[in-house]
Amino acid sequence: MNEKQSLKTASDIPPTPEVAARTVVRRLPFWEADECFKCPVVGLCLNLAEQKRLLRKTGVAVTKRTPFEVHEILVAGGHQENRLSRKVDRMLERKFGPATAALFALDSQAFLAHFKSAFETGDYAGPVWAAAVNPQLPMDTKREIFGVIHMTMHQHGAEHLRFRQKIARQQTEIDKLRQHLTETARGHRDLQKRYECLHHAQAGLKAGLAIAKRESQQLREALVGRDKGTTLDQENRWLKAELEALRSRLADKQCLVVALKEKQRRLAAELDRQQELNAHFRKEIQEAMSGALTCKTCDAQCPAYDLCQRRILIVGGMTRMESLYRGLIEGSGGIFDYHDGYLHKGARHLESRLRRADVVLCPVSCNSHNACSVVKSLAKKHNKTVHMLANSSLNTVSRAIWGEQSDQHSLN
Repeated sequence: MNEKQSLKTASDIPPTPEVAARTVVRRLPFWEADECFKCPVVGLCLNLAEQKRLLRKTGVAVTKRTPFEVHEILVAGGHQENRLSRKVDRMLERKFGPATAALFALDSQAFLAHFKSAFETGDYAGPVWAAAVNPQLPMDTKREIFGVIHMTMHQHGAEHLRFRQKIARQQTEIDKLRQHLTETARGHRDLQKRYECLHHAQAGLKAGLAIAKRESQQLREALVGRDKGTTLDQENRWLKAELEALRSRLADKQCLVVALKEKQRRLAAELDRQQELNAHFRKEIQEAMSGALTCKTCDAQCPAYDLCQRRILIVGGMTRMESLYRGLIEGSGGIFDYHDGYLHKGARHLESRLRRADVVLCPVSCNSHNACSVVKSLAKKHNKTVHMLANSSLNTVSRAIWGEQSDQHSLN
């Protein structure tokens, strides 16, 4: 590279401290670079496809090798000059040589400042390679650069672990919600089948009643058409007795029809209530699943940032929704605590939980007047924030939490 090209490349670098020298520095080949940098250089400066391509060019099979095995072979091959290390060196030169040529003319402070600037933007693979093969860069500067890279890998590993754990918890809650939805749908199908059976039974009873009415009418007509006489009187008495029996049977069937109609009405009302409840649960399940799956991070830009590690106590509410409350709060980084609101054993257990809580939620629709009074009294005694909620739905609970969080942000 001539001097004109070198100056042109240096002009592309963001503003840095004063350049110490502009003499061309002969870089170290990959196999002569510091040992501590060979692993980061292979891992950061070469992607997996490039690493496999280098091994295939040197006759190493990569089909059944894991990414770690590919990485390990390349790092081990860089301990000395050989065919593989020379190919790695040429590929790194092609990728980063022109873009980083001006970095070799920087003094240690300017080089370190440029590296930190590139690290903030995430485009620091080239400076890492330049640090590894720069023979004039002081060891303490290289050590500081390596320390930043090394600790960043640890932090990424810890963040990845926390992310996987959170995904596992959310998947468990989603599985529970899906199971509950399946059971609710099964119950709806059973009610529908019972309704259809009762409807068919009612149709059969109506048909039987119509037949009985026709038979009764035929008997009346036969009775009117007969001649008067002793035989006629006997037949008349017999027919009357038979008619009374038919009337009794008809009355019994009519009572049964009335009872079945009433039962049908109750079942229809129960079916309507169950459908409303299913729709309500389906809506809240969809909202809870949507909130859980869209929450990926927890940083200063997240509206639930201040909820992290805060203990939220819910007193009362619907016991069967405890797992949904837990998923809503813990999925946002909070600590969930629950008390069913029953005080038949005294308020000591409730007080111990309330003292540990940061925020207390108390749905008035699912608690007795006495329980609400005790919660207010204990919250005042221990100077705790308490929200008295109109109902125990997930929407109401989430609005109370985020509303309280918004108030905290505005105060801050």
